[in-house]
Amino acid sequence: MPEPIQIHPKAPVSATAGALRVVLLYAGFSGLWILLSDRAVEAVVHDPAVMTLVSISKGWVFVAATSAMLFVMVKRLVGAVASREAKLQTLLHAIPDLVWLKGPDGVYLGCNHAFERFFGATEAEILGKTDYDFVTREQADCFRQKDREAMDAGATRKNEEWITLAETGRQVLLETLKTPMYGADGALIGVLGIGRDVTEHHRILAEQAQLQAQLQQAQKMELVGRFASGMAHDYNNMLGVILANADLALYQMPLDRPERKHLEEIMRAARHSAELTRQLLAFARQQPVNPSLVDLNEAVSAMHGLLGRLVGPEIQLVWAPGPDLGKIRMDPTQLDQILTNLVANARDAIAGAGHIEVATSNQTLTASDCAALLDVVPGDHVCLSITDSGCGMAPDLVARMFEPFFTTKPSGKGTGLGLALVHGVVKQNHGAIQVDSEPGRGTQFQIFFPRV
Repeated sequence: MPEPIQIHPKAPVSATAGALRVVLLYAGFSGLWILLSDRAVEAVVHDPAVMTLVSISKGWVFVAATSAMLFVMVKRLVGAVASREAKLQTLLHAIPDLVWLKGPDGVYLGCNHAFERFFGATEAEILGKTDYDFVTREQADCFRQKDREAMDAGATRKNEEWITLAETGRQVLLETLKTPMYGADGALIGVLGIGRDVTEHHRILAEQAQLQAQLQQAQKMELVGRFASGMAHDYNNMLGVILANADLALYQMPLDRPERKHLEEIMRAARHSAELTRQLLAFARQQPVNPSLVDLNEAVSAMHGLLGRLVGPEIQLVWAPGPDLGKIRMDPTQLDQILTNLVANARDAIAGAGHIEVATSNQTLTASDCAALLDVVPGDHVCLSITDSGCGMAPDLVARMFEPFFTTKPSGKGTGLGLALVHGVVKQNHGAIQVDSEPGRGTQFQIFFPRV
């Protein structure tokens, strides 16, 4: 256990030494004055009356001389103490961290200017009061409990506390060190607290963790894409053989043979598998097929009828085009894939009646906006958002929603490639996708494409 911190542990020794120097100097001067002055008077003055008068004058001279000497010495001592105190106060108030000292009963004995911002009061207004005079009872109880833990342990205790600065109303995270303070006699003086604002550091660590997770997700998607590309090509070749042989057998078989229905089932299954292969290849593709300038308002308006039929009569499809929308560069067929996949997922998330809103807008992303989006450059973007009133998703599902073959739908209702395809297309076109979803509150997809 670390040594208890004492307030000026050498102060009593220094004070005794200083007092002893003054006493010895005074005694030496007094003895020397008496000895020499008496001898001088005896040698010069022989008249008793005159000797009495000289002795009285000598006494007054002694008083004046010793008073002047004591004045100089005490002034030097007090000046040294005042100078040391001024330096200590200057250092204390120049520290950007919050510093305060409480007594064992929780009464404030001192603080610096940084701490004054916490309570929104001056040091003179804080001294003699407790936490209960400035903050809520719940928070004051918490502070008091941390003080007791440090005093009971007799050692420094470290903890983090969220506080609200009364001066600005800003909420900050403090990393607090609380240390019991002891006097030279070993008696407990109180608790010294030092609080450092680590809000920005905490935010940076959170952003680093988020970026690390995004990087790992991107690396995983890249590996899966490479694997899917190779597998899809091989699978597509085998499907070609299956379709060709099944088609040839069906062509040569008479119409009245009952086996035809089995071959037709093989053909349907093979074509469905070919569609899955096409999605895998689209997911694994590294470059857009045929990019061109696209107006999102025109593209969505052209697909509005198809999307309306896709969602069905019970779900209201709302189209909210943004004004003066900029253009983007991408393959129009890929935009169709994004719209149909996201709208179909929104439809499946709604049980019964509901609504889906498709909207566009111009957005200018700042550096802080791009901190949460991987591989996005600050600047002008065009945003495509799709919002539904469906069941929403928990955070653990949101984290996995873009993984290939991951789906929450029942068996046979989904392949788990739709959102993976959307994610791949968005990244191929240098865009970013952001998802906001909560269980019971629906889901919103926001896709940002660089504005041309």
